[in-house]
Amino acid sequence: MSKIKLLPFLALLIFWIGTGYLRSDAMFFAGLAVMCLTLVPRANETGSWRFGGLALVFAGLALAVPTRSFHFLTLVCAAFWVVEQHWGRINLVPMFTAILLTAGAKTMSVVLGFPMRLQLSENAAAALRFLGSNATAEGNLIQFEGKTFLVDSACTGLQMVEVSFLFCFFLLGLFERRSGRFLNGFQALGFTLFTAILILIFNQLRILCLVIFNIPPENPMHEIVGLLGLGAYVFAPLWLGIRWFFGSEKAPLAPTIPSREISKKQAGLNLGFTLVLLGFLGFFAYTSFQTIPPQDASAQPLIPAGLPQNCQQKQLKDGITQFSNDSFLVYVKPIRGWYDTEHTPLICWQGSGYTFGQIQERKLDGASVYTGILEKKGAAKYYTAWWFDNGQTQTLSQSRWRWLDAQGAPGFFLVNVTASDPLSLENQLLKMLHGTL
Repeated sequence: MSKIKLLPFLALLIFWIGTGYLRSDAMFFAGLAVMCLTLVPRANETGSWRFGGLALVFAGLALAVPTRSFHFLTLVCAAFWVVEQHWGRINLVPMFTAILLTAGAKTMSVVLGFPMRLQLSENAAAALRFLGSNATAEGNLIQFEGKTFLVDSACTGLQMVEVSFLFCFFLLGLFERRSGRFLNGFQALGFTLFTAILILIFNQLRILCLVIFNIPPENPMHEIVGLLGLGAYVFAPLWLGIRWFFGSEKAPLAPTIPSREISKKQAGLNLGFTLVLLGFLGFFAYTSFQTIPPQDASAQPLIPAGLPQNCQQKQLKDGITQFSNDSFLVYVKPIRGWYDTEHTPLICWQGSGYTFGQIQERKLDGASVYTGILEKKGAAKYYTAWWFDNGQTQTLSQSRWRWLDAQGAPGFFLVNVTASDPLSLENQLLKMLHGTL
């Protein structure tokens, strides 16, 4: 009968997935499977309230910062609270998996993976020079022995990051189940950081291998090298490290025993708390239909200085403003606040079928911008640039604009300028950046 209490949470999860409010890709479903498979209860330790408290914390954060990540974490913690009330205290690995599955974690992996890609390219060029080769890096473009190699998102293996973390969490849950030994929060975090380090090492070595042996993305060996490297430099060390940590002994958990008897008063308290959590989740389900304004109602849309002449202004969805003429296309994309993920061009343009090439950070008249080349089969080549701007401060730093926004600075926008030739783009950028230096 106690399993029935999990049905409302499962129904809401299915509803959010079906409406597209939560991710619905294969990796998300794989993560849900790992979260369920790694959940290990101790039947003799029922009645814990820790996940109930966490559910209230995330619910409060969701009321203050309306993001789907906090909604999802409220749902997960509420379900975990019910599990601990009836089946026993659970391990922490499923919670780490839930955090990995949030929309915020997915987007931030793309956003933070971009500067990582540039740094890995520079590291690869430096390593090749140390070995006596002629190599230079310009953004994500590596010149090696007279040949050019583009380090794109596939080359850095960013799509394998989630796979690596899920493999780590699956192994941790497996060994916890076999040994009967639960990791504490610091130990679980330690293995998560260990996995992150292995991913960085794997990506760096993979780039070096692809450049040295000149293996372009269209070559089948490009993916084979990635899979072999993932197994050798991530999966194998994780398996050996986790196995060593837990030891070779197998000590299964104590057999499940019936749930302890609880008083009517405690049963009523549990029921009331469950209804409170369901009330929060019901409210979040309702608000998931609402269009959240991009910023406070008092915030004024940013109109960048030095816009191209004869621009036509068009208002798009999500508060995005488009300025365009025959030569330029300018998007001004609002960001709801320091907690939000921005409309990064790395995602938006790829959604339109374009691929990014030769991405780099450039200094123009004392200001920093990211620039890149947009390419699409059968279409003209475009040159694009972007930065964060609030009319007073221009920056590329994620930490800086988020800190300033949290301190009460005017709301930030992502400004994206695109042109058909690089010289026109540079001249236009100088006009626009001059107003925010």
